[in-house]
Amino acid sequence: MKATARLVAEARSDGTTRLATLAGQAPLLLRQTMGDGTTDAAQVHLVAGAAGPIGGDELHLGVHLGPGARVRIRSVAASLALPATQPCESTLDIRIRIESGAALDWSAQPLIAARGARHRTTVSIEMTDDAHLIWQEQTLLGRHGEEPGSVVTRLRVRRGGRPLLDHTLAVGPAHPGSLGPAVVGADRAGSTTVIVDPAWTRVPPAKRLTIEPRDDDHGALAVFPLGGPAAVISALAPDALSLQRLLSRNAALRLPALAAYPAQAVAGSG
Repeated sequence: MKATARLVAEARSDGTTRLATLAGQAPLLLRQTMGDGTTDAAQVHLVAGAAGPIGGDELHLGVHLGPGARVRIRSVAASLALPATQPCESTLDIRIRIESGAALDWSAQPLIAARGARHRTTVSIEMTDDAHLIWQEQTLLGRHGEEPGSVVTRLRVRRGGRPLLDHTLAVGPAHPGSLGPAVVGADRAGSTTVIVDPAWTRVPPAKRLTIEPRDDDHGALAVFPLGGPAAVISALAPDALSLQRLLSRNAALRLPALAAYPAQAVAGSG
């Protein structure tokens, strides 16, 4: 199966955001939804219109936030990567551009790699120096009591035309050694959060986030400042519930991301 979805957002003169384009094909369906009242950002949910991704599927999602636009993207449910009858990989390619003063808050439900699945997600984000980003992705290796599938995730962020982050993680039986203690060990649930906030330009890396590193039987969490006003938060836990409990202890990961970013009105837009 091949499917494409596209989202284009524009800022109105009053500081609210208009979704100029919102189109998709199963299983990549996009639906505008009501926000929780904490921000006037436009909110969109990803809705799976079919099972999968299944081995051999090729999915493409494009997101363009115009100057001053503010968008929050969520998903209705977790995605379940499934194997095909023949060994082949499913792919999801996400390309995002965030223009001047715009803000994107992405936090989808986890991707679950079922036994035998082979999936690859590639995310490429281009953003201006004064754009804001919060990106959170989660991966679960196998359903409850099931052997894990295999996943490759690559996240690339360029800010102001310069590389900010290029991170690849390959885990599962198709990647020898990835399930050992040097990578994920016994943990089967992982999360990566990237925060880019121009307000951090003059803030020392150690003071950008108040999250305390954690490493115990219920999971591990660490913060890594980047070479810019940005940071990466990585978390590992034995299962999905433990991961959610680990993340929920940290207020910085529960805040409505766009509430702290003042809307920027764009003159002449309607």
